[in-house]
Amino acid sequence: MDDALDVVVSVAPNWLGQWGPFAVVMVLLFGSWLFTRKVFAVQKGHGVDTRYREQGTRLAFRLSGLLLAISTIPMNGELRGQLLSLVGLLMSAAIALSSTSVMGNLMAGFMLRTVNSFRAGDYIEFRNELGRVSQRGLLHVEFQNETSELVTVPNLLLVQEPYNVVRASGTVVSAEVSLGYDVDRRDIETALLIAIEAAELENGFVQIRNLGDFSVNYRASGWLKEAALLVSARSRLRGKILDALHEAGIEIVSPNFMNQRPLPPEQKFIPKRRYQAHPDEDKTGHAEEILFNKAEVASAVEQLQIKIKKLKDSLNAEVAEGEEAPDRDALKAELSALTEELELARQLAKDEIARDRDTSSEEDEEAAAEGAEAKELTPDEPEDAPPKAK
Repeated sequence: MDDALDVVVSVAPNWLGQWGPFAVVMVLLFGSWLFTRKVFAVQKGHGVDTRYREQGTRLAFRLSGLLLAISTIPMNGELRGQLLSLVGLLMSAAIALSSTSVMGNLMAGFMLRTVNSFRAGDYIEFRNELGRVSQRGLLHVEFQNETSELVTVPNLLLVQEPYNVVRASGTVVSAEVSLGYDVDRRDIETALLIAIEAAELENGFVQIRNLGDFSVNYRASGWLKEAALLVSARSRLRGKILDALHEAGIEIVSPNFMNQRPLPPEQKFIPKRRYQAHPDEDKTGHAEEILFNKAEVASAVEQLQIKIKKLKDSLNAEVAEGEEAPDRDALKAELSALTEELELARQLAKDEIARDRDTSSEEDEEAAAEGAEAKELTPDEPEDAPPKAK
């Protein structure tokens, strides 16, 4: 027994001395990864979108594990240097070829985060398609278009091609109409200004965009303070333009008007106005809530987080001499209310993510069921087939 103990004591220090650093580093790295996963799981439970950070953290852990493993595994110093040089060469080659690879989207994602030209909930127009940003990922940006479809754009495309971002502080809403040369432009401009005011837009103005062969192209524009209601505001402006022109007795028969029926020259093609008990235009943003539901939730979460951060900074800030101290009780009450709203918004975001996953899983199950049913209905061999020759 004593001889066996002496053998273990004599062998153990050499083994620990060689593999001990590697084992300690791997255990610490694995424990850090488990702790990070736990943090991300808690944040996901509150409805926070952690996909971007989780993907970046996973990549950082893998690269760190590879480098630490090469640095701590017992081997010849020359071999270790060659392995590190090989890893550096591969990383350099990946970065050099990143224009059309995953590394290109990764670097473009970091660039977009650094520039921060848009955030969740902002309107963005890319390749003549308008939508609201619903998610910013490590490799792509997702936005909902005007038909509530989710469009995924790689980060590399957003860096290489121009895109338009509607400012959250407000934007210009415009609508164009072409009218004939037989109508005085002053009457048209007056009617269009009335339409802009009826559409609840500020600082309205009218432009003559083009003098065509058969008609004149006019553009009516006004300032919209709430950029979130952009889609409804555009539709409302077009409707008010129709109403204002018809009420002014101006026909919209451009670019040319042809009809095979003989009509009296005094007849005008203006629909008769029908009075309804309820307004037909949407002023509450109901269309945006349906079309951009996921983007609305993501925007609400981000805005509440910004407000909570400002309140916390106000509570922790030191009051300078001569300045009036803020009402801390009121700030705490407001902070508590915003925290409750944030929890509700995160729950809504979590429900949206779960709804998307449930929908995709149901579609997969239906496709699998249809495939199984088709397989059952298709016989392996027709009943009236001739018997096989023995």
